[in-house]
Amino acid sequence: MAEMTLDRFLDLLDRHGPVIDRWPGPDQDGAEALLAQSAPARSAMADARAVATALNDLRVAPPSAALLGRILDAAPRPRRWISEILSWRPAVAFAAALVVGVWLGAMAPTPVQASDDDWSTFGFAMADDVSSLGVSP
Repeated sequence: MAEMTLDRFLDLLDRHGPVIDRWPGPDQDGAEALLAQSAPARSAMADARAVATALNDLRVAPPSAALLGRILDAAPRPRRWISEILSWRPAVAFAAALVVGVWLGAMAPTPVQASDDDWSTFGFAMADDVSSLGVSP
């Protein structure tokens, strides 16, 4: 066990408080030995015990009704269903549906308008194939 220095003692006192039983085990014996021989250590321990006693005896008055009212007035209100309907979420859903619809419309095949030449070609093709009717052209 290393000898306890005053700096180490003051650090442990700040970290763990004036009850040496709550300090790390290896440091407890060195702290007791330093308290027995060092006046500055005893003074620091007395000051820490006085502060701990003052904090333990401190009583806080309950909050006033006015303070509670101000706190409740400042608290956020729960959202109502109407504000949920009027929020931005439906607009985002509509925009997403619109984008998908435009994309699907752009991907659909486009019908081609038949010209007069196409119909005449079709007529000639039909006229050429009259053999099944028993008629020769």
